[in-house]
Amino acid sequence: MPLLAIEDLTVEFQTAGGLFRAVDGVSLACEKREILAIVGESGSGKSVSMLALMGLLPWTAKVSAKRMDFDGKNLLSMDGRARRSIIGRDIAMIFQEPMSSLNPCFTVGFQIKEMLRRHTGLDRKARHKRAIELMESVGIPSPEERLSVFPHQLSGGMSQRVMIAMATACRPKLLIADEPSTAL
Repeated sequence: MPLLAIEDLTVEFQTAGGLFRAVDGVSLACEKREILAIVGESGSGKSVSMLALMGLLPWTAKVSAKRMDFDGKNLLSMDGRARRSIIGRDIAMIFQEPMSSLNPCFTVGFQIKEMLRRHTGLDRKARHKRAIELMESVGIPSPEERLSVFPHQLSGGMSQRVMIAMATACRPKLLIADEPSTAL
């Protein structure tokens, strides 16, 4: 059984001019420990497909598929709460635009530790230690000091490294990388 199985995924957006089909009949399977690349032109629906998988599309999106299973669970029949417990812990995404994905109101350390608080049983001290380890692992100099900075105080490349640290924080079973080196 594959870790991820999607069959006949279609995503449509409601617009003033009617329905716009952004994804049409995508099927894929990814086994555990397998690397799968989705290649296509700009605007071909690669990112929209993965956002649909994670349930991160706006309310104007209509997502349908014959099958969308992750780790033996049917994502299509899962309620929002159950899906949110998986997203970030078991499925994580390195977003293409870190400056619009990181919350400008919170320090990067808070955002990493919040991910750990939500999805792990680590106490406050252990979350702090793990956040420093994650910042070190992605090559951020002076990681303990950098935990207290806000996203706008970092370069695009450093912000992208924070996104990578957040995505890998809970050691997800499936890591989706949406052009992860764009800002590096």
